[in-house]
Amino acid sequence: MGLTSILRGFAVMLFVISAAMLAPLALALISGGNSGPYLFGAAAALIAGAGAYVASLGRPPPADFRGALVIILLWWMVVPVFAAAPFAMSGMSFADAYFETVSAMTTTGGWLSNEGAIATADGALWRAELQWLGGLGSLAIAAAIFIRPAFIGIDTLLPPFSRGASNSFLRPLRNAVISFASVYAIMTMLAFSTIALAGAPLLDSVIMAMSTAASGGFIPDVDGIGAYPRPVALAMFPFIVLGGANFVLIARIMRGMRERVRDVETGAYLLILVWVGVLFWLTAGAGNLLLLGPQIFNAASLLSTNGYTIGEAPPLTVAMVTAIIGGAAVSTAGGFKILRWLVIMRRAREELRRLIIPRAVFGVRRVANELGVWMHFIVFTMTLAILVVSLSIGGHHFDVAAAAATAALSNTGPLLYLAEGGGEGYAIFSEPLRWLLLIGMILGRLEAAVALALFNRAFWRS
Repeated sequence: MGLTSILRGFAVMLFVISAAMLAPLALALISGGNSGPYLFGAAAALIAGAGAYVASLGRPPPADFRGALVIILLWWMVVPVFAAAPFAMSGMSFADAYFETVSAMTTTGGWLSNEGAIATADGALWRAELQWLGGLGSLAIAAAIFIRPAFIGIDTLLPPFSRGASNSFLRPLRNAVISFASVYAIMTMLAFSTIALAGAPLLDSVIMAMSTAASGGFIPDVDGIGAYPRPVALAMFPFIVLGGANFVLIARIMRGMRERVRDVETGAYLLILVWVGVLFWLTAGAGNLLLLGPQIFNAASLLSTNGYTIGEAPPLTVAMVTAIIGGAAVSTAGGFKILRWLVIMRRAREELRRLIIPRAVFGVRRVANELGVWMHFIVFTMTLAILVVSLSIGGHHFDVAAAAATAALSNTGPLLYLAEGGGEGYAIFSEPLRWLLLIGMILGRLEAAVALALFNRAFWRS
């Protein structure tokens, strides 16, 4: 499994969290806020990271797939314990602080209270930073580990980094972070500059740029995007679209690299975006072209799993389906992923052809490896059903239960606000139900085959 490599990776993650706390710490000092929680949290993460690093001294052996899975679980389950320290020391219970942190790091953006999330400038900045780091982690994990034919069904764009030997998974994960970090940071800086020039305050521009790059859906104002000048939404739109696009393609284009594999996902993503936008427009008032722009924006926001909307809110059912579709396979967006839908549609087309003309010869199968796709489809739908039923049994209206379950599993936190009675935030759910939603957020970032492996003894013993 490579325990030494796992400890080394865990130490690096804690060092990153410790360093990230310096920005909200400085902001708290400047604004006269409470800097103690960030100082304590940074020190705790630094000390724990140093301990893990000392324990990892020596030559780290290659880590297999089990080791990579442990690293992933540490990132989304254990690291949030340290990242939640500022929230816990600011008056939240640990359970609430942990919920907010996991929601941020999975880029879900589902807060217990939107007013509470933006109550302090340093708290809002820390949430945005966690989303940004979570988005980078999601990109690296997807490109280095998850996006392979065994999981996604078909070959995808080659990532702009080396995956190394087949029995080493942590090295390509490190390469992915290094390769994507600069492009991800440049995209965030461009978003910040554009949003600030459009008229948003500087700190709000920083928060929205980081959250938009991560598809986190975090707006640091109670009134949402409507609180800002109209050009702000226009400035955010291209970056919302990029948040759901294939980041491998973005990285290769920005570096001037050519790709030999045909990219079918990006075209499908843009086509679905336009189609959903027109569908929203038809329900909002077809014929008025002034309403088309806001609904295209809403389609991009939901498809990229940011989740916030402008203008007339789209129907809840259509919004939930859009969030479930999700963005590209290697993107900060959540959801089922467009590439998987393409595999399913291809399989459906082949089966329909065979039903219509049983004796025909159609040539080589277009989908060579689809078991992982169907496993993910079954686990995704079953998990969604369990969450909806559990929340309904917990005493919540079906619309609220369905919206919250979809929001958690597709990592589209603001989707809850579209349901009647969901505007108060995730504080309407009792603590046991919040833990279920929290599990849904993490499962939304995992492959189904990986999630099933967690409960397989043979996998851990082999």
